[in-house]
Amino acid sequence: MKSGRGRKKKPLELLKLLGNPGKRPIPTDTPQPQKLYNIPEPPAYLDLIGKEIWEYLAPRLVKCGIMTEIDIYTLENCCVALSVARRAAKELLEKNLVGFVKNEDGSLKSVQRTPYLTVWREALSEFDSNGAKLGLSPSERAKMHVNYDANKDKEQEFFQTKTK
Repeated sequence: MKSGRGRKKKPLELLKLLGNPGKRPIPTDTPQPQKLYNIPEPPAYLDLIGKEIWEYLAPRLVKCGIMTEIDIYTLENCCVALSVARRAAKELLEKNLVGFVKNEDGSLKSVQRTPYLTVWREALSEFDSNGAKLGLSPSERAKMHVNYDANKDKEQEFFQTKTK
């Protein structure tokens, strides 16, 4: 049994897009969830910011060919995290970054950072973690070699409109 040490394995589709940089044999026995060809609707519970993020990311992930039916939940987590981060950032910009705690006599007891800073940092960390799973981090994106075929897109579009 493996101990789970070392780098996390990359998804097969991401490995293919990156051009298999390690040149090791690509495993063929990994589970292959169904690829998405249609852009999924955003979950109803997402707020306006979350839906905007979904509508920005989902079409691009589907077009790159790395979005599967299972990745919807990872994308969902990305949208929630970035929405929370943006709302916390708005609060940070509108309010003071620090608060002053005073003693009963009015003298300064301590200075505290606003909790919005912690919320913002944690939400961005969550987005980065989930985004890396989808190949959204700048380092992963820089490594991608996507073969874009406009004719294939037109063909896919034709068949999608005929089946509706």
